[in-house]
Amino acid sequence: MDPLSQLIEAHKFPCEFGDSWLTDDLYYKQIVDSLSTCDPRLRRRDPRATFIKKIPWPLQRTRVTVLESQAAGHSFQERTVYNDPDTFRASFQNTTPASGPDRRRIIIMEGQAPAYIGTVGIELGVHPSFFVDHERDSNPEAFQAAAAYYSTPLPSVVKEHVTMRYYELVYMPEHVRRFRVFCADTGRPISVTRVLGDFADTGRAHRKVSVWRRQREGGTGWDCVIVTDPPITSVCMSYENFIPIPLSSWPWQGGYPDFVPHQRQMRTREGPPRTSMLDDLVFYIEKHFDLFDSIGLDATLSLAQKIVASHYRQHVGFIQALISHVEHSMSRQENLDIFNTTTVEKQWSDVQSYERRLSYTCLDLESIMLQCHIPFAPPDTKASAANWQSSEVDFQSLYMAFKEVKQRVELLGSSITGLAGIAGNRQAVEEQILSRQEATNVKALAIVGLLFVPLAYVTGIFGMEGPYAPGDEKFWVYWAVALPSCAVAFITYFVWGGYLTRSCITTSNKSELRRQQSRSDCVC
Repeated sequence: MDPLSQLIEAHKFPCEFGDSWLTDDLYYKQIVDSLSTCDPRLRRRDPRATFIKKIPWPLQRTRVTVLESQAAGHSFQERTVYNDPDTFRASFQNTTPASGPDRRRIIIMEGQAPAYIGTVGIELGVHPSFFVDHERDSNPEAFQAAAAYYSTPLPSVVKEHVTMRYYELVYMPEHVRRFRVFCADTGRPISVTRVLGDFADTGRAHRKVSVWRRQREGGTGWDCVIVTDPPITSVCMSYENFIPIPLSSWPWQGGYPDFVPHQRQMRTREGPPRTSMLDDLVFYIEKHFDLFDSIGLDATLSLAQKIVASHYRQHVGFIQALISHVEHSMSRQENLDIFNTTTVEKQWSDVQSYERRLSYTCLDLESIMLQCHIPFAPPDTKASAANWQSSEVDFQSLYMAFKEVKQRVELLGSSITGLAGIAGNRQAVEEQILSRQEATNVKALAIVGLLFVPLAYVTGIFGMEGPYAPGDEKFWVYWAVALPSCAVAFITYFVWGGYLTRSCITTSNKSELRRQQSRSDCVC
């Protein structure tokens, strides 16, 4: 059965409630089954990842890091890395490390696995929609949308988590520069851009980070769970078979710039590793969390927002450079011979891809702003100087920048359409020139025929024997008959050709006169 048929069958016969996929904890599985009536996405995993991309579940690589602090004002120096679900589950049974209403705990999960999900869900009371929001690849595709359960709740729904989708720019080796590329761990796409007919060396990896937080009762402490995507180490390029291809990539232009104040940078002289979202979060929490400590419960969310906004800032710079490159290729040209019809059609298709991706990016920014209660208004740059920890101005300026870039792409699409008309006209002119040359060649051949056909005709009718043979005394009679015949043939050819030309011109003028008269009658 092909993948699309499997998707349709999965839509007809959804999983039964007792067959939960999200967790292996029996008690949390009952919670997931009960809440499936509230959120239908909980009934099964994303069918597109299961049947189309054949991504294994649970994820093959899952890493959990826990950071703890005694109370507000204290740094997060207690870090524990868990590679075993049983050890992680046992850590909640020990009341010493995380006990106390004023303690703060941050759990960062790189990748998702049912064993870890069940432990976090039961011990902290996390709604399972938090994990599903991160698991779903919400990139819309028309032929699969009916069976994938991509419905999202209303923006007014009160929830304890925020899921932010962003894009990470990475250099792509030449052997994986294709249109269909996706991460072998998560199944998220890696969009490779084609510029002027050639694939760019930079890919746009689709990523997500989800933040859940809750205040502890009877104190100032809180718990926070952050789910991130693992770094890209292998990719797939086919829906037929799951064949991971090892990939060695690195951030575009070294990664995003550090966002902490320059005075702090001068003191620490150390930036984030930029190897993964988990590593970057651990760096900022351990090195710079005191800058965000005053925010309280939303401190970790603010950190994640800053990193996501930094990726978007780098992304918009990449798109602007790409569009400028395409625009520059069409300017300062003395002639447009390099833009043939095939080249223009390919470039028009690429511009449609830019516009489609920018539309999705604007939707992703709108989703982040709605979840974080950021107004869709022009940024107040004066307020951002005093409250730089807030990402409100960052996302507002990014939203404006992407809207402007989208307008540039739309104008570029109009320019490409005009260029297609120019290329088509040039091709028509070239074909007309070739047609005229062929007509001239045919005319020359006809003239040559008018010269030799009468000579051969006279020779065949009258014969060339006896005294009329070449070299004999009456050979002049042949020329006396043949030359007037050639003259008559030439005169007949040119007179008849001129008559046909005048007849065509007269017919065309009459047709134009009738059209003008018809338009005059319509106006009257």
